Amino acid sequence: MLERPALSASKFCELSDGKRLRYVLHEPEKARGTLLIAPGRREFIEKKFSEMGQEFLQRGFRLIFFEWRGQGLSDRYLAGSHHQRDHISSFDTHLDDLSQFYDKVVKPCQSGPLLVTGHSMGAHLILRWLIERQMVNAVAGVLLTAPMLALSAMPVQALAKAMTWTAMRLGHGADYGPAQHDYGPQDMKFEHNPLNHDPDRFEIIQKYFTAYPELTVGGVTWAWLDAALHSLHHIQQRKYFDHLTLPLLNIVGSADHVTPANEISHIVKRMPQAQNVVIPDALHDILNEANLYRLEAWKHIDGFLTKLKV
Repeated sequence: MLERPALSASKFCELSDGKRLRYVLHEPEKARGTLLIAPGRREFIEKKFSEMGQEFLQRGFRLIFFEWRGQGLSDRYLAGSHHQRDHISSFDTHLDDLSQFYDKVVKPCQSGPLLVTGHSMGAHLILRWLIERQMVNAVAGVLLTAPMLALSAMPVQALAKAMTWTAMRLGHGADYGPAQHDYGPQDMKFEHNPLNHDPDRFEIIQKYFTAYPELTVGGVTWAWLDAALHSLHHIQQRKYFDHLTLPLLNIVGSADHVTPANEISHIVKRMPQAQNVVIPDALHDILNEANLYRLEAWKHIDGFLTKLKV
């Protein structure tokens, strides 16, 4: 029997369309700065705070966690038996939500310089938000882990786009995409998982999903995949990152098959002030990895913070 974990004491930010984003603030004894934490797909506040959040808190950062619309306890797109389906028609909705969240929560709560960090899908969205919503001057530095800048080699991505185009035209937008399904036993298998090498850390998601089914997120719909592919095509344009003049640290694992290191590193090199770190043999969930990889990642993070003089 898995021990029932505790939920954080959270609040909700109401958006202009009446939907809500769940969020949590954590205060250090003395704030050296504020850190906005954008989770990846399927992630939720408690999972992000379990270690990574505590480590940033110990380093003196005021932490602002939130959950994207459709994830965690933020409002979902689909209800009833489709509640688990990760579904969205355009990633622009996430950018709109984040802009409102910044105005209503982040800016009023900011203490000292603002840093932003994002993982996987969250990193992708943070980059688009900074560039397209003219937020570069409001932020002192950016930390990315395994950013969703590519899901595979370009020819495979093109094939996926053709399949998605067909599915969408046939009206399957709210249906699960290929090989997608509700969260279940196949997702709970540690062996050969694509996320990390640590069984206890791997089990964190399962513990919370079992204790709180309303947190559970399954696979993605055709519409989500269509939105993601359009967004990827948008940011993969040659000059997209030319004006991202912020100090930026990107960390990716060499064994990451979710956001492949070679494809990601190639794109990160287009960012004017980006430092790209590839951690040998690490998988996708770097700050939730085995200690061998986590310690290497934190060494680079601490060096980055020192250079920022935050």
